[in-house]
Amino acid sequence: MEKQEIDIPPIHQNGQSRPVMLSSNTTLFWRLFIPIFVTSTLTALLVGVWFSQPEDSYFNRTSVLAGQIIFTLTCLGWVIFVRKTIWKLRRVDATDTHIFVTNYWTTARYTWEDVEKIEEKKRLGRRVVNMHLKSPGYFGQIISFLPGSGFDAWRTEKEVSIPLAN
Repeated sequence: MEKQEIDIPPIHQNGQSRPVMLSSNTTLFWRLFIPIFVTSTLTALLVGVWFSQPEDSYFNRTSVLAGQIIFTLTCLGWVIFVRKTIWKLRRVDATDTHIFVTNYWTTARYTWEDVEKIEEKKRLGRRVVNMHLKSPGYFGQIISFLPGSGFDAWRTEKEVSIPLAN
């Protein structure tokens, strides 16, 4: 038998560039694992603190009540901290024409014309990038993410067309 060659058409290209992941792979860890793990641990300890009998401790009733209130405020402070900082981290991918922002449940697409500026900051010892939009989008006007390994190369490539603040 003769070997026949089959002409396979190339994979359809729609003219779009491949998305580049700008955010770090650790975003999922910081966004989901840390808040869920720490909050559930603190909640379990909080239940234990509130349902323990004051007579079983070495402290008087006033000291136990003060400890319960302080621990409750600490847990509440943790939840507020997570809500205001860690929970705002997003995963960001980019093409030549659009950026894709996701919170791992919902994805929003913005054009590069919607981006006003991009700035880097240091928060809690980590590099955080804030992408400011010209008007509020689905995730607000400021989109924060932890930059990944491809961000710096992408930034030097796109520096001319996108205003970058330092």
